Amino acid sequence: MSRHFIIGTAGHIDHGKSSLVKALTGTDPDRLPEEKARGITIDLGFASLDLPARSPTETDCRVGIIDVPGHEDFVKNMVAGVGSIDLALFVIAADDGWMPQTEEHLQILGYLGVQRALVALTKIDLPGIDETRVENSIRERLAETTFSEAPIIKTSVVTFQGLPELKNALADQFSSMVPPVNLGKPRLPIDRIFTLHGIGTVVTGTLSGGTFQRGQAVVIQPGGRPARIRNLQSHNRDV
Repeated sequence: MSRHFIIGTAGHIDHGKSSLVKALTGTDPDRLPEEKARGITIDLGFASLDLPARSPTETDCRVGIIDVPGHEDFVKNMVAGVGSIDLALFVIAADDGWMPQTEEHLQILGYLGVQRALVALTKIDLPGIDETRVENSIRERLAETTFSEAPIIKTSVVTFQGLPELKNALADQFSSMVPPVNLGKPRLPIDRIFTLHGIGTVVTGTLSGGTFQRGQAVVIQPGGRPARIRNLQSHNRDV
């Protein structure tokens, strides 16, 4: 049986968070027309990544990825996205280095109690990059934080450098992590709601505290409104 984890991206605008998610998963997390037109992430985006077991003692991992906006105007959406993650994927561009929203997102992750992170150093293919200087600068910034020992993986979505190493580093992190405990009290904080013709009302979110089943009676809060689950999907797969 696969183990399930959630990753949330973090980092400054235009440092390549969405492009990295697309390169890793094949899914473009920017789905809104306005995001396509402006070339920036505005709302939360979602993708999934399968990490096969690398040895008989390991278990496959199904990883949900929440891609968050890096622009300061959408920090509320960023907070909503990283509220229930198991690991932060910190994305820092090699040409810019540490920037204001890099720092802001680091502080938010600390406030929310996120304990694990990986750093993806993006755009490493650009000319004139002093890799050692940038990496040392990142280490200095992380030195007094929970993420002081976070691996730094050099990546490029143009040349695909570092993507296999990044997947291996993620698998290493998850190999030592315990999946969330089933407490028998399932909760699904809702991050999106919409209606599909012939299907009805659809809500999305990150499930915690237990499991849901088709046909199960649930209660929508606030207000105590009763409802019933007609169907369940995880990243477009019926479950």
